[in-house]
Amino acid sequence: MPVPLVRQPLPASLAQADSAAGLFGALRQRLPGVPMAFLDSSDHSHTPRPERSRYSILAFSFGPQATTVQHRSRREFLSWLTHAWDTPHDVPHAAQEDPAFQLGWVGVLGYEYRTQFFYATHAVVVDHHTGTAELQSLGEGSGWVEAVTQALQLAQSGQLAQSRQDVLHTNAAQAVAPGVLRQLRARDSQAEYLGKIAAAQEQIRRGNTYEVCLTTAVNGSLTADPWQSYLQLRAQNPAPFTQYLQLPGSAFDGEDTVILSTSPERFVQVSSAGLIRSEPIKGTRRRHLNPDQDAAAADDLRAHPKDRAENVMIADLVRNDLSIHAAPGTLRTERLCAVETYATVHQMVSTISAQLEPGASRARAVCDAFPPGSMTGAPKGSTMQILQDLESGPRGPYSGVAGYFSSTGACDLSVLIRAAVLTAGEPGRWDFHLGLGGAITADSEPQAEWEEILTKSRGVLGALGAEFPTEPYPC
Repeated sequence: MPVPLVRQPLPASLAQADSAAGLFGALRQRLPGVPMAFLDSSDHSHTPRPERSRYSILAFSFGPQATTVQHRSRREFLSWLTHAWDTPHDVPHAAQEDPAFQLGWVGVLGYEYRTQFFYATHAVVVDHHTGTAELQSLGEGSGWVEAVTQALQLAQSGQLAQSRQDVLHTNAAQAVAPGVLRQLRARDSQAEYLGKIAAAQEQIRRGNTYEVCLTTAVNGSLTADPWQSYLQLRAQNPAPFTQYLQLPGSAFDGEDTVILSTSPERFVQVSSAGLIRSEPIKGTRRRHLNPDQDAAAADDLRAHPKDRAENVMIADLVRNDLSIHAAPGTLRTERLCAVETYATVHQMVSTISAQLEPGASRARAVCDAFPPGSMTGAPKGSTMQILQDLESGPRGPYSGVAGYFSSTGACDLSVLIRAAVLTAGEPGRWDFHLGLGGAITADSEPQAEWEEILTKSRGVLGALGAEFPTEPYPC
């Protein structure tokens, strides 16, 4: 007999404080070693699009119903998702004002289709618009209300430093311990990356592609608590899809993996009613302390023909991806080349949506849109083959997606950019991987593309007290 979903409001006296990160930190200490995720709308208090940052989700997998799945191919993943998510569930259809997440699968779909998802048996869903929270669990008698109440009281009492950092948004740079990132090496030297740009542009001249989203990476060693590193990242880079994902025995290299993401980009969202939406980002400018310079940078991005061309090409690709399963007449471009401002960068964003056809497979609609077009280029198939030849290593979780598939039939997945991937090494040390990339077009200026790589690296490396390394990987 299926175990029912139990939903309970968090006691009002405990739901007032904005301490989602403090609560997650306390629960993380109480539940060591279990799969968990903090899907964190850390920009909710000052976002220009509050509807995108309404909820934060604290998800855990433990107890008799705890389940983890891993896949290594598109076929495996699609077959599993079709049965695990597309099939009817006993959970009632979500009401208009109910949170889209009502337990379900949480995890990561890597660029090469290596995946790990866990079934969230327990969750806290925080509604930042109303200042309330809901507890969710499978079945009664788990003590979940008591555990959350005690953890939140602990966080609010100030016994956990991260709860204070969350509330006060402490400047992350002041909290960085020296030397937490060590032995940093770039996958490509500047000369090597410029050479790959030239090769990509030659492919464009031959007519094999229009746009190539070329990536590189920085690797190293992190000697710090991943949770504290995440708090530093979210304090300096608040975004709608900041995420902390803890995946024990991960499909990525077989070791415990933690992903720290400060992504501003939505891959796809599917509502319980079948509305699918994607918000690709293409075009970046760094922020400036001087207000006039900062405004000029945003204006330059808004009007620059190269950036607009990049964004339009990817928006067109996403329109094609979503049209495959769209009901006739429902495909819409809600925004084209809009500029959004974040803590360290200005970004150009478009929004495309459609209503899925009645009876369409939601799992197939998600898989047919993957990988994110903003991370491949256009056309997708031929460009991915070019990238396989140009890039000197797998992307792994980077430029894949992370988020949830809810038992309501809803999902929300972000693109894993501005994300550090940590893999367990020796005790007290984590292998550190930061993927970086940019879109190459026929009129790209190679040196400007290299500067964009450096700009994008600062959000993560700077928050952790490091700079882009001058040395490449050793031969």
